[in-house]
Amino acid sequence: MQDVNTLKKALKKGLFQIFSASFINKIIQFGISMLLVRILSVSLYGKFIYAQNILNIFLLLDGLGMVSGSLQYCSMEKTETRKLSYFKYAVKIGSMFNIFLAICIMIYASFFKLPIEGSSEILFYMSLIPLVTIFFNEIQTFLRTEFRNSEFSSLTVINTLLYFLGNIVLGRYFSIKGIIIGRYIAYIVSIIIGIYFIRHQLKKIIEVEYPKVKEKMDFLKYSITCWFTNFMSQLLYLMDVFFVGFITKNSAVVASYNNAVLIPFNLTFIPTAIITFAYPYFARHWDDNKWIKDKYKILVKYLFILNSIITIVLIILAPYIIRIVFTKKYLDAVTNFRILSIGYLIAGTFRIPSGNILSSMKLVKVNFYNSLITALVNVFLNIVLISKFGSLGASLATVSVYILSSIISNVYFVKYVK
Repeated sequence: MQDVNTLKKALKKGLFQIFSASFINKIIQFGISMLLVRILSVSLYGKFIYAQNILNIFLLLDGLGMVSGSLQYCSMEKTETRKLSYFKYAVKIGSMFNIFLAICIMIYASFFKLPIEGSSEILFYMSLIPLVTIFFNEIQTFLRTEFRNSEFSSLTVINTLLYFLGNIVLGRYFSIKGIIIGRYIAYIVSIIIGIYFIRHQLKKIIEVEYPKVKEKMDFLKYSITCWFTNFMSQLLYLMDVFFVGFITKNSAVVASYNNAVLIPFNLTFIPTAIITFAYPYFARHWDDNKWIKDKYKILVKYLFILNSIITIVLIILAPYIIRIVFTKKYLDAVTNFRILSIGYLIAGTFRIPSGNILSSMKLVKVNFYNSLITALVNVFLNIVLISKFGSLGASLATVSVYILSSIISNVYFVKYVK
């Protein structure tokens, strides 16, 4: 009965809006993927995916962790002035760092040849993406900390829908360049709409003073630790595609493996959406171990039930899903798809929730060491297993690392709350 009441309260406070937006968001993203595999050749699609994967690796450094800092500190603060002060400081530091990041991407794309021929030029066209992501992500985070879940959800859907429309219109007529232009337009329009959402606070944001020196240092310390931790953690999702391309140097293999990854990886929106809603509440109770322990048990129990059902369906229907979503050209991805579906169950039930809850409790050093250990293991396993088993080795490496990461974070969490 207590679990039911907890769920009802969560739905009333905005869980439904966030989950619905995340669901619609992923449906649109799947639509984009279905469109791309149909308008691009297997080879060109593989080149685009590899360039995008490299960009995503760079974007793991997005904003020097300022988004994580904003989420934690703005959620903790109950006075508007201090909340806006941290937000203003995060935008300033994050945007300055992303200018540097964009320059680094340009240099990398210009002077370093990627193993998949043709990917370097595509990466260069996307090098200015960091200049817009920081503003979009900070606005989204600010809406979350204000518990304005309806506006947060709307902005999420608008951004993805605009990108989808850009792919349909510009991608069909201008191929890769049109797809990239559509992405820029989607971010710029979304930022304008986001600014409109927070228009009543803009004057206060401009006038408010930055945090004091000690507060800045605490904020930076937390943000940079999260930044490095998230980099190592999210790298697990991207290194397999990188190593598949680096070792095989075959764009068709990259395209096939990416399609195997796409659905299990994107289904993590389910636990992520729930954590997106719950994180500010956990952050407010960061020093109440009993409250956190009780809510975490409820969270994991229901995630396990839901994710188990999803995983069973994915494994059984794998050939039909691949054929329908990506066409029969990619049926060689079925085995990888099934292995990665098991990885989704592990990551979505144990890895993602525990890492986020530890972060909300300010235990970022635990996540840091966990990410560092698993990143090193991931690189080692990818090199060894891909060299021996091809793309299948990448799937095995990914699932192995999910298991290791989940064990480390959950064992520490249980010991800490006791």
